[in-house]
Amino acid sequence: MQTFLLPPLTAQPRVSGSVKAQIQEASASCSNPAELTERIGRILRSVMEFDHFIYMCHSNRRNSDYHIWPPYKGTSVMHWQYSSEQNVILRNTYQDTLVRICDKNDFSMITMSLLKKYTLEAHTDNFSLIFLRQIIQGAFAGQFGFISFRPRAYGEQHAALLFELLDAFLSFWNRITLPNVENLRQSDDESYLNLVNLPGMQDVLKLVFSVSREDVPVLLLGETGTGKEGLANLIYRGSGRLGRPYVKINCGGIPISLIESKLFGYVKGAFTGALKDTPGAFEMANTGVLLLDEVGELPVDAQAALLRVLQEGVIERVGSSAEFPVNVRIIAATNRDLSDMAEKKTFRNDLLYRLGVFPIYIPALRERPADIPVLLDFFLLRLARKRGFITPPRLSPSELHRLCAYAWPGNIREMLNAVTRAILLWNGSKESAFHIEVGPNLFGRKPSASAGAAGESESTPLVPGSGQDANAPRENARALSDPPGGARSLRMEDVEKQHIASVLAMTKGRVTGRGGAAEVLGLNPSTLRGRMRKLGLTKKNGA
Repeated sequence: MQTFLLPPLTAQPRVSGSVKAQIQEASASCSNPAELTERIGRILRSVMEFDHFIYMCHSNRRNSDYHIWPPYKGTSVMHWQYSSEQNVILRNTYQDTLVRICDKNDFSMITMSLLKKYTLEAHTDNFSLIFLRQIIQGAFAGQFGFISFRPRAYGEQHAALLFELLDAFLSFWNRITLPNVENLRQSDDESYLNLVNLPGMQDVLKLVFSVSREDVPVLLLGETGTGKEGLANLIYRGSGRLGRPYVKINCGGIPISLIESKLFGYVKGAFTGALKDTPGAFEMANTGVLLLDEVGELPVDAQAALLRVLQEGVIERVGSSAEFPVNVRIIAATNRDLSDMAEKKTFRNDLLYRLGVFPIYIPALRERPADIPVLLDFFLLRLARKRGFITPPRLSPSELHRLCAYAWPGNIREMLNAVTRAILLWNGSKESAFHIEVGPNLFGRKPSASAGAAGESESTPLVPGSGQDANAPRENARALSDPPGGARSLRMEDVEKQHIASVLAMTKGRVTGRGGAAEVLGLNPSTLRGRMRKLGLTKKNGA
């Protein structure tokens, strides 16, 4: 695979002005992508060898359309579902313009999943692909691709050709894409917590943007409840393997005697109770993604077997000597210190290096306090609607500050449980105070009679010198003692300003409409705008 972000210097220009003029004329006159595909395909016959010319674009927020010329088996357009995460990762990966050359050895890394199926069906032995991808104003504009059923059909001179044609292609993309930029940016599932909305996760997301579209193992590290599985889901939804099998297995929840059979499967008669051939997690995830959660819990014997799969790409079912090739992308997750385990010989060094090609550390919630208001708002809105409440409960400024100062030792999982419990105890009345109980005293005692009523939690917020979490770095404690955004005041106006700013960040500055800040806060848009003016907030500085 070759990737070009700029025109290759070694290749000489070879496109005549008349070809560019014809493409620009077609871009200006064609009324739809299907017509454009055929017109441009016919024009480019004179300068590019190809069996099929393909134009891919997003038809809406859920589907991509592949326009094919000449038609393939009588089909001139095919559809493929994509995710909002794919759109986000496309926008943040590489530069706005990208040219890539692939062949049959790059199937696992070709992101246009429908092309994989198409080329495999047509010619299994040889094919070459070159495509040009473009981002305009932060939105995916489209992709032009050329397929040849000849090996190594494309090289640097063809990449240079596509860069030469870029201005001509842009005339079409600007006309078609710009009116729909905002629609393309919107999420396609408002009930799904998109991690890109969390301000404290931006450094982590930069790493995700770098690796999601590639086909290398990822190792997710972090405390329990920090969102490792959610990040694994984001990598899958943003990868070229979306739509392929996605298998999750908890390595810590499998008895030692069954680990290998769960991972690699078994044949009939391999052991007592093996009544038929049964595939394991690797076979079920073939061509897709396998999430090995709590990989640090694997016993050493199973680690050796896993290492062989990663090295050679084959598995053997328990009770069989026959090898079965698998093509699986591995995402591993653990809350344990694998380096320390490797030093103590409880985790294999060579396996650590295989899994840790691209490690990503997910900070605990206490290390990213700016995420706390955003997560609270999301959980309150989702859980309230699940119980049938049109308007979610509102947190008082003092309640919000208390929750932002709390250490959340169970991280996001603890927060979800705490909000769920509070919603169950809430009577749905706007006049009733809403209170979220947190802290270690919650367990091992009976709920108070005033649960769900106004009042302070019996837990003590984490502040410097409090004696809680003595092992936490001092800078983390200092950050936790203040509300997100550096607002040190406990004045209601200051806390309210920070809360509105956090909601605006979550909604990307949208005040009105479904999912806008007014709906999230349960306020009339005019009332919210008035409060924003009084507090000195704008959509820009709020977001």
